[in-house]
Formats: sequence, structure tokens, C-alpha cells
Amino acid sequence: MVHEYTLLPEGIRENIAHLAPHEIFENLHTIIHDESNEVAEVYEHFEYEQQLDKSLLSRSSVIGLGFGLMSPVLGMCTSMGIGLMNGGPLTIMWGFPICGFFSFLCASSLGEVVSKYPMELHGASAMIAPESIKRVCSWLTGWMILLGNWFMSIGVTFAGAQLIISLIAMNDSRTISDSRLGIYTVLVYYAVVTVVGVVNLSYARYVELINKVCIYWIVYAVLFIDVLLLLFHRHRFRSLFYALFHFDNSLSGYKSAFLSFIIGFQQSNFTLQGFSMLPALADEVKKPEKDIPRGMSTAVLISTTLGIIFLFPIMLILPDLGSLFDNNKVLPIVNIFTQSTDSTFVSVFLILLILGNLFFSGIGSITTSSRAVYSFGRDHAIPFHSVWTYVDPCSESKVPKYAVLLSMGVSYILGLLPLVSTAAFNAFIGCAVLCLCSATLIPLILVLLTGRRTLRNAPIKIKYKIGWVVNIGSVVWLLLSMLSVCLPPQIPVTAKTMNYALVVFGACFISIVILYFRWGNVNFQLPLVDKLSKDSTTMEIGETEYGQKSHLSAGLEMFQQFEGQSSAKSISCSSQQSPSDESYDLGVPKLETL
Repeated sequence: MVHEYTLLPEGIRENIAHLAPHEIFENLHTIIHDESNEVAEVYEHFEYEQQLDKSLLSRSSVIGLGFGLMSPVLGMCTSMGIGLMNGGPLTIMWGFPICGFFSFLCASSLGEVVSKYPMELHGASAMIAPESIKRVCSWLTGWMILLGNWFMSIGVTFAGAQLIISLIAMNDSRTISDSRLGIYTVLVYYAVVTVVGVVNLSYARYVELINKVCIYWIVYAVLFIDVLLLLFHRHRFRSLFYALFHFDNSLSGYKSAFLSFIIGFQQSNFTLQGFSMLPALADEVKKPEKDIPRGMSTAVLISTTLGIIFLFPIMLILPDLGSLFDNNKVLPIVNIFTQSTDSTFVSVFLILLILGNLFFSGIGSITTSSRAVYSFGRDHAIPFHSVWTYVDPCSESKVPKYAVLLSMGVSYILGLLPLVSTAAFNAFIGCAVLCLCSATLIPLILVLLTGRRTLRNAPIKIKYKIGWVVNIGSVVWLLLSMLSVCLPPQIPVTAKTMNYALVVFGACFISIVILYFRWGNVNFQLPLVDKLSKDSTTMEIGETEYGQKSHLSAGLEMFQQFEGQSSAKSISCSSQQSPSDESYDLGVPKLETL
């Protein structure tokens, strides 16, 4: 069932008692978004053959998928060592809500862009950028979001593999020898990638159900883990002051408390950056101009709220920090469970709850990365694009199976890196945040440079008075996030502990630039825009900020309505037809017969 957006007529405070629980987070949008019904909604239409199932995902499913990608249970548990070394409770308990707040601003800012240009982000960059740099901006955005999707998918599945290894070695570290630790981790990682990949290939028609179940699983996992930890804790509880304000960065080696706190953001950034992966799903959502923006920001709100609820009891039962890093085969969260409960059975049960989350997060990461391949390849941006964008018209699920296989193949290949260097592999995980932040930054900076005029009359738009503040705050936060993931979590730095994320990111950027000049500038095509819609957007220059249109624009709208009734040639991103000969390539129309 699709839950429609409920607009609060008099504000949240007066109406909160009348809301169902699932409506509360969605109605928080009314705080910063302009929902006036007097302004006509205008969003860009793109001309592509609708090969994927447009009704596959509802808004609640988008929220569930985003919630799975940004799950505080999996993300914070598997990366908790960074926060524990760089400040402990204070860094974790205050860093996560701060990151959640600014991630919500970023999701809201990006939501405006996706609402106006409902497709994968490279399309938005092409539409907003000046004519002279459209192709370059679109190319960079597309490749950054694609690499970010791939690297984040690898990070999610590899974190799950490490958790499974921790479960095996929980009671006896000698179960797995140091010399075979890397091999076993890679084998488990391969198994995880295979399982989530097969689900995407063979059971895609159940993705809607899987994403909805994901929400319930994570919510109940948070409740079960918190309650069981408090019930079975066998030692003295920490004080409230300790859980919220204790700071100890001695394990990191840094003398600067502020720098350690900034580095601690790595944990939260890895968890909450997944919202920028959701626009790739635009071809499978009924109303992407509304469902994806609200799905992104709602998923961030839910993840942040549940994350705070999840983390607080863990800080209350936190063992001595030094004892959590004694065994390099076991993640700190597993040591927290075992040392707190003194029960193998309870600890195993808690870990299994987290591993259940891995199933949903892994499926979602392969889904978004494969759709990013499909969307970007559709514009001839990837070599052998015709292979990766193929969709069997006779298939029931309408899945770009070769795009799924490509995403799995990238995961398999990069999954071999831990056999050579763990530091090199961790660099790709940090690079995921760098790539996703970069892909988000490009359209947001372009929006600011154009004075936000390109977002005029978008279906979802931040209120004018605070739109600039939210956009600028988002850009500053994204830059700070990129800085934090480039810093080493621990000093003194050695070849094994060095953070190579910036090196990997630089290599990726150089490769993208070389590929553009050697191949992309000839083969890459800018997104195809519906001609009548494009003309309408161009003629609306006479509009004011509040949506008052010129007579010429109003007349053109009437002409479009008449044409829509008499002809079925105009194809938007929500139609089910193949593109006609009237496709429009951002200002370069094809010849047509009148």
C-alpha cells in the first residue's frame, strides 16, 4: 500500500495527535518545504524508452531501501572502532546526531534537484550547468555516483563478511589462523555478494516486499538489542554523564580533541551517506519527482532517530575501551556484546540480528549500483553500454541483469584486495564517501551559482528564505565530510595504518578524466529531454520566484495539453513508450518532419 503525503494544515504541533506513527517523519517536511498548491509544479521530462517496471517501487519501498542503506545497526556496529578510538562515547553520541542533522539538510537540498530533474544525478548536472560545461559536469557526476555506488556496495558487504568472521572467532581466536584470516574473509565476502546478487537477479519482483520488511527488521533489531543488552548486562552500568560526555582519544594517538572528534565523523558518514544513491531508482518509481526526494530525507530522519536510540544503551554498558581491541579478528561490537553479557548464546543472537540487516542492506546496495549502471550507460557513458542496459522485454521482473552482473563483478575483483593489503581495501570504503559527496556537491554548487533559479516551481522546494542557508550548509558539510574520511584514524601512521582514501579518489578522478578525453567526448550523449517540456521550461523565463507566469508561457501550457490529448508521441520519464524521433539532446534537436 502506498502511503500518500499528509499535509499539515496548521502545523505539526496542533496536528501531531491526529497522525499515524508512519506519517510523523514524512510530515516533518512541512517545516522547511514550500507546499503551496497555488504554484504550478514544473519538473523536467526525459525521453527514454521505459524498459524497467515503473510500478516496482512505492514511496514506502524507497524509504525502506534507503533505510537499509543507512541502517545504524549495521553501519555503526561495523565501524564503531573508529569512534571508540577517537573519543569514545562523546564522539559517538554527539557525532551521530550532528551528522544526521546535516545529512538531512543534504538530502533535502538534493531532493529539490531530483524533484525538478527526476533521474540519476548526472542528468540534473547536465540540465543545470552552463552550456559550455554541461557535458563535463554530467560526465563527472555520473562517474562519481557510479563509483560511489560500487564502493559503498563493497563496503556494506565486506563489513558483513567481517562480522561473520567475528562470529566464528568469537569464543576462540585460534579457530582461524592469522595467515588464513584474509582468505576466509574474502570467501565469506564472496558468498555474501553472491547471495544478494542472486536475489536481485531472480527475485526482483519481491523487492517492494523486501524493502518494507527491512524497515520492520531494523526497528525490531534496535529494540531487541537494546533491551537484551540492558537485561543481560552482568556488570556495573556506566553513568549518564559517561554515556554522553566521556571523551578519551588516547587510543588514537592524537593530542587534539577537536581533530579526533572530526575523524570520528567517519563512522557516521559511512552510515548516513547512502541517501545520494537513491536517485538512480527514478525509472522504477511511479512519481520519482516526489517519492524519491521525500524517501531520501525521511530515511535519513528515521536512521538518525533510531541510531540515537540504538547507541545510547550500548554506551551505558560499554566495557573498558582498551579491552575491545585485543583481538584483531573480532570487531569491537562483538567484544562489547560478549564482555557485557558473559553469554555466548545472547551474543550470538544479537549478532544474528545485525546479520539479518546485512541481507537487506546488501540487496539494496546491489540494486542501486546496478540501476546507476543502467541509467548512466543509457547515455553511452560506459564502454559496451548496449550490454549493460539490456533488459529482456519478456522478463517478468524487468531487471537490467547484465548491470547487476557487472556490479557483482566489480565487487568480486575489488574483494581480492584484502589478500594484498587491508589498508588498500579500506581506502576504497573511504573513497565511497568521497565519490558520493562529490556527486552530490556538483549539482548543489551549480544550483547556488545559478541563484536557485533552476529550481523554480519544482514539486518539492525548500522555502525561499531558508533555501540558501540549507544549500550552503549542505555544501560546507559535504566538504567537511570529505576531509574527515581522508584523515588516518590512528597515529603514528605506518604503511599498514595509512588512510589511502584520497590516493584512491585521486586515481579514480584522473582515470575518469582520461576516459573522457579518450572515449567519452565522442561517445557520451547528454540526457534526452522531451522537446515540448524543454520549450516550456525555456519560455517560463517570465516567471517570478513565486510562480507567476507570462502569457506566452500560459499559452504554451494550453498547447501542450491539447497536443497531449491528440498525440501520444510525447514521452516523459513516467511513460511506458519508446522514445520518438522528437528526442531533444539539451539544445541539439534532431531533424523532424512537420
